[in-house]
Amino acid sequence: MGETDRSDMGEELSREEREAIEIHKYYLSCQSGYDVGLEYAIAHWLQYHATQWRHERLQQDMTAQWAEIQKHKWIESEKAGRDLGDHAVIDWIRKHAAEWRRLRRDHPPTAHPGCGPAM
Repeated sequence: MGETDRSDMGEELSREEREAIEIHKYYLSCQSGYDVGLEYAIAHWLQYHATQWRHERLQQDMTAQWAEIQKHKWIESEKAGRDLGDHAVIDWIRKHAAEWRRLRRDHPPTAHPGCGPAM
């Protein structure tokens, strides 16, 4: 699969979404006692879990990014001997935001599947 693929519903899926669907398929299969198949897992995930998963993922990304910005702001302000405020925030965005997002996309936080409560 490429970086993004389309579900049967025509919706583009990111690598992280495909991984979440694989985990979801695993839980559905454990719960059902048989392999439910990828098509069913995709449709079920899109219908019942995608909106919440995407919202939570966005919140996690925003929180993690803000923490990185605050660390940068603190370090740069300490070096300067004064609070750099928004200048340090803009500096982080210009120097580090694109790379941080790329690394976050390529190495997302992971969940470990196991037969337990369904997602």
